[in-house]
Amino acid sequence: MANLSIAGILRSVIGTVVTLLVGVGLATLGIFFAVTQAPDGVRDLRAYEAAQRCPAAPSGPAECRWTKEFTVSGVRLTNKRGESDRVVLTDADGVRWETYYSSRVPLVDSLDEGDRVTGTIWRGRLTEIAADGESQRTHEAPANLRARFLILALITVPSGLLMAASCLWRLARRASDPTPGMVATLGLSFGLFFGGLFTPLLTAGSREENFWLTAAVWLPIAAIMTAVARVHVTQKRAAADADTATPAS
Repeated sequence: MANLSIAGILRSVIGTVVTLLVGVGLATLGIFFAVTQAPDGVRDLRAYEAAQRCPAAPSGPAECRWTKEFTVSGVRLTNKRGESDRVVLTDADGVRWETYYSSRVPLVDSLDEGDRVTGTIWRGRLTEIAADGESQRTHEAPANLRARFLILALITVPSGLLMAASCLWRLARRASDPTPGMVATLGLSFGLFFGGLFTPLLTAGSREENFWLTAAVWLPIAAIMTAVARVHVTQKRAAADADTATPAS
């Protein structure tokens, strides 16, 4: 079986090339979304926040906001991965609306069947519910996609560039074994990627995605990983120098 360690990847030309392509792909993906999608990522959110109250009930999807009363007819809270909490609402005409939420606070976890809530409808979508002075947006509410795409770039671009750089470095020096610097750089790229995936979980308590908050959490993690990689290289080089300086018996 092929050696799946970091050094093993760099000893294999195929493994190095595949990892190089993965790194280029990650960096390209992050840059693409940051450049093409992030600039307009708050357009719908700003339109929603600026929308005025409808003067009368709209006959179809409208740019204004319309509020109406609903009765909670079902609540399903779940801890399953990939599933969202669901609240079923019924309006005065008996029409059922299924709404989904990424968090239980501040409102969903306190709802029971029969409770009354006020729902906000925008462009034909139920975007928000309110009760007892609290409000919570549904999955239908527009999100800050600019922050989402910038967070994606934060996770993929630095790790992808480091991954590609370490593999190019290795391919340029195929005649010798991978150096401690190559191994540490590739290991750091993996660490930054998986650490980046973990970082949004640490900021999940905020009401909405926030790039600067995520970056403030990610930067110390990245700095610690970089310092660990540097110490690893220093120790490996010191050990190699000591072996070289020791005379053969």
